[in-house]
Amino acid sequence: MNKPNIQRIPLALASLLAVIFVLAAPAKASTTQTFQASFVEIGFVPGSPYSCGSGTISELGHVANECVVFDACGPNCEVRTIIFGDSSTLVIHESIVGFIPRGNSPGFLQITLTIDGASSTGRFAGATGDGIGVVNLAANAVIIASGTITLP
Repeated sequence: MNKPNIQRIPLALASLLAVIFVLAAPAKASTTQTFQASFVEIGFVPGSPYSCGSGTISELGHVANECVVFDACGPNCEVRTIIFGDSSTLVIHESIVGFIPRGNSPGFLQITLTIDGASSTGRFAGATGDGIGVVNLAANAVIIASGTITLP
């Protein structure tokens, strides 16, 4: 007559508890937060397909390198790529939706933003969100924007 192997019972019980713990663990929740962003682009050359500079995005950090490529995702669809110090990239699609004249100065462009999480990398991979902003053309190119971002 075979006797049960008592040494295997604790191992089997531990394995069963581990499976239950993994199945019962809550899924990691996404985080939605508002942001304020400002970019100063000093690398704009009239007639070129891009403009580059640096900036700050509240709650996300300072960026020493960001560039926008005009019409990169179609007519009136610019792609801004923001590279953070940890090598994560945040990709944003921007569209011009209006113009605010300012006397004899170049004025302001009104823009909308959509976060492209499929093209973003690192901590921004899969992110979603949107926002609005203005581009001060009189100051070469100073962009002020705000919106929400949801991080996975």
